[in-house]
Amino acid sequence: MKFVVATYGRKHAGMLLAHLHSIRSSHPQAGVEVYHQDIPSDLLEAIMKAHPEVKWTATQFDFASDKILRISSKTLAWDYAMHQQPQGETVCLLDVDTLVRKDLQPFFSEPDCDVIFTYKSGGFVLNTGVLLCRINPRTLAFFEAWRKETIAILHDPERFRQANDPKLPYGAADQMALNQMIGYKEGETQYERRLADQLVKLRAEPCEVLNETRSCPLSETKHILHYKGGWQPILLDGHRFSHHRPKAVSWEMYLFYLDTFRASLRRLNGELKTDWQARDFHIQIPAYVEERNPVRQRISYFLFVLSDYMREAFERGCGRIRMLSQKLRHSPTIPSPASAAASTSASR
Repeated sequence: MKFVVATYGRKHAGMLLAHLHSIRSSHPQAGVEVYHQDIPSDLLEAIMKAHPEVKWTATQFDFASDKILRISSKTLAWDYAMHQQPQGETVCLLDVDTLVRKDLQPFFSEPDCDVIFTYKSGGFVLNTGVLLCRINPRTLAFFEAWRKETIAILHDPERFRQANDPKLPYGAADQMALNQMIGYKEGETQYERRLADQLVKLRAEPCEVLNETRSCPLSETKHILHYKGGWQPILLDGHRFSHHRPKAVSWEMYLFYLDTFRASLRRLNGELKTDWQARDFHIQIPAYVEERNPVRQRISYFLFVLSDYMREAFERGCGRIRMLSQKLRHSPTIPSPASAAASTSASR
């Protein structure tokens, strides 16, 4: 079995570190490949030294001048990665903001299944943060078709609008592409679709088992946790819990993530004899989390939430000031009464 992840930029360096640690802990014999771009060299070098078992591939996509490439980066990288794999290899493709908890080998028990994707009821019904596949000509046809369909959506303004419409069941261009390619229907878990000249067999697994995107208590059935969307302001920017990620139901998953990241950082510092801190990897661990006394923790959390509200208010105020100053700079100059009078007198 092999794991493949693609990541770009500094922001998710800490998530990459935690992600690799989760794979190393749950699947110590599995191969791992990372496709990366634009990660600062000092962070990348540290992670590479801590994980010599990983195969690292630098990509050269032209993200700076082509916004479409940036948005479709996952489908580009995964399609490329699949063409590098030997026939018959079983591969788990994961977003960098996931943690692997349980053995995934049982999901490959059906030898004639080419691709496994995840679904949930309501909202954005498919999530492409986790895909499992068995490398063969049918799988390669699937990834090539998925990449092309995603890019086609990104080039079509109306379809791109639909892909990001919160009232529609997609949530992103690549998820819309998958949904429409297979003709997804709620309640249907087995699919056969002809892509190019290949008859591809796909199977749907519930997100709550293979790609948990919600905030909820942990259980033994949850194999992969996906810290997407509203999790990232909390983990990466140090913000408070939110309406969509309330503290009461998010706390267990939150502590699990921080524990995994701390373990990954301890391992890195121990092996490299360094003193990297969480903030160096863009992971924020508020002081209240470290407080063991329940009363002091509640007080610390209250002060943390208060300071976060104040920070947001300050940032909004600064943003409004910047917008006002830009409007004033670009608005026509209105002469003062004195200068207007002087100008009139001169013209006489």
